Amino acid sequence: MKIGIDSRPLREEKTSGIPAYVRNLLKSLADLDQKNDYVLYAHKDFPFTTSNPRWSKRSGALTRYGTIWMQLELPLWLKEDQIDIFWGTQHTLPLLMPKRIKTVLTMHDLVHLIFPDTMKAKNYIINKLVIPPSIARSNAHVAISHWTLNDVKKHFYPKNKIMKVTHLGIGKNFHPRDASQAQKRVKEELNLQTPYILTVGTFEPRKNIIGTFHAFEMIADQIPHRLVIVGQKGWKNEATFREMKQSKYWPRVHIVGFVPDELLPDVYSSADLFLFPSLYEGFGIPPLEAMACGVPVVASNVSSIPEVVEDAAILVNPNNIAEMSQHILDLLQNRSLRDRMVKKGLEQIKKFTWTKTAHAMMEVFDRVGSNSSV
Repeated sequence: MKIGIDSRPLREEKTSGIPAYVRNLLKSLADLDQKNDYVLYAHKDFPFTTSNPRWSKRSGALTRYGTIWMQLELPLWLKEDQIDIFWGTQHTLPLLMPKRIKTVLTMHDLVHLIFPDTMKAKNYIINKLVIPPSIARSNAHVAISHWTLNDVKKHFYPKNKIMKVTHLGIGKNFHPRDASQAQKRVKEELNLQTPYILTVGTFEPRKNIIGTFHAFEMIADQIPHRLVIVGQKGWKNEATFREMKQSKYWPRVHIVGFVPDELLPDVYSSADLFLFPSLYEGFGIPPLEAMACGVPVVASNVSSIPEVVEDAAILVNPNNIAEMSQHILDLLQNRSLRDRMVKKGLEQIKKFTWTKTAHAMMEVFDRVGSNSSV
C-alpha cells in the first residue's frame, strides 16, 4: 500500500504535543515497516530523514497557509501520487480527495468542544469547521487515549468505523541522569538553581499554570525550592503573568520557555518534584517523562491523566489548591513516600514505547487497506 501522511507538524521544533507525536511515531514506523510505501506531505519544507528507501516526502505548495493547502492543493497531490490511504495526524482530513482513498484520522483531544475558551481563535474556528466532516469522512479513528476515544463517541456518534487507542511512547533519551551532572548542566545552560519544583507545558489557560503557582505560593515559606516553568510561550496568559508578578514569591519563579530534547531530561532529573495540574489532556506525556527521569509526580485527577499515570502519581483535584499544596509538601518531606512513587513511576513508563505505538498504527493501516471493520 501507499500511505500519505499529513506531516505539517514536523515543521515545528516542539518537544511535546502533536509535533513530538508525529516525529517519534514516524521514526519508529520507518524502522519497522518494510512492506508499505510512505509519502510525507506538507505545504512547506520540513526536516525528516530516514534510511528506509520506501519513504519520500513532498512539499512546496502554491499557498502559504497550511489549512487552505490541505483542502485545495493536497487532494490533487494525493491523486497524482496514487495514494491508497491518507493519514490525518492532527484531527483533520483533506475533504475533497478522491473517494477511493481510504483514511485514518488521529484524534488527540476535543479541546475545541470542551475548553474552547482556552484556544487561539484561529485554531478554534478551523477545528470547529473541519473536524466534524473529517470524522464523518474517515474510515478509522485512532485516539491517543481511551478518554479521547470516548469523547469522540460521545460528541460525534461515529458508526461503522475502525476505532483504535494507540497510547503515546516515551523517548529513549528520557531516563534518570546523574544528579550532580544534570544539575551542573542546567545551571550552565539555563541558569537554573536547585532545589526546584518543575512543571512542563505550553503557557496557556488549559495547563493551569496559575494553579501551579498558587500551590507553590501556599507552601513557599516552608520549603527552599524555586518553581521552574518549562514550555512554549503560548497564549491568553497575560492575566496569569500579571497576577504572578504581584506576588512576593515571584522572584522564586523561573520561566524557562522552550528547552531542546537533548537538555530536557537533565531539567527533569534535577527537579525534586514534577507538578502537572492540567485541566484537560488528550494524553499528557510530561508526567511520564518526569517518571522516566526518576522524579515523583503530582498530577490532575481529570480527563486522560489517571489513565496514563495510574497509581504511579499522586492525583489531585486541579482546582483544589490546598489539596495540591499539601501533597507537594508530603512528597518533599517524606523520603519513603518519595522513593515509593519514584519506583512506581519507573515501572509505569515501561508500558509506553513508540515501537508499541508504531505496531498499533501498522495494524490499523492493514485493517483499513483490507476493508476490515469492527
